[in-house]
Amino acid sequence: MTILATQLRAVGLFYRSVAPFMLGISGLILVAVLLPAVHEGWSRGLLPGLLLAKLTTAPVVWYLSEQLRPGQYWLYFNLHVSRRRLWAGVVVLDAGLFLGGALLVRAVLS
Repeated sequence: MTILATQLRAVGLFYRSVAPFMLGISGLILVAVLLPAVHEGWSRGLLPGLLLAKLTTAPVVWYLSEQLRPGQYWLYFNLHVSRRRLWAGVVVLDAGLFLGGALLVRAVLS
């Protein structure tokens, strides 16, 4: 249980450092695509495509994050959490937040 708790805390801590990029992209997708779709009435069945578009931005954020802060992983390596596990947790967390935001926008504006 301690290993899982440590990994979850590490993912939360790491997500805070990449959240401006990830949440910014989420906001752009929601405002530029979902909002007009809801207003025009063709938003049904759009969420899987939007989630796929959101997931395709994760490698770009990963690359930019590594270029901007090359020594960012030393703490996580000391906690025995690999880069792959960190980014997998970040992608899952961000996808959940994106879906929650998309469903909230659809529920509020429908």
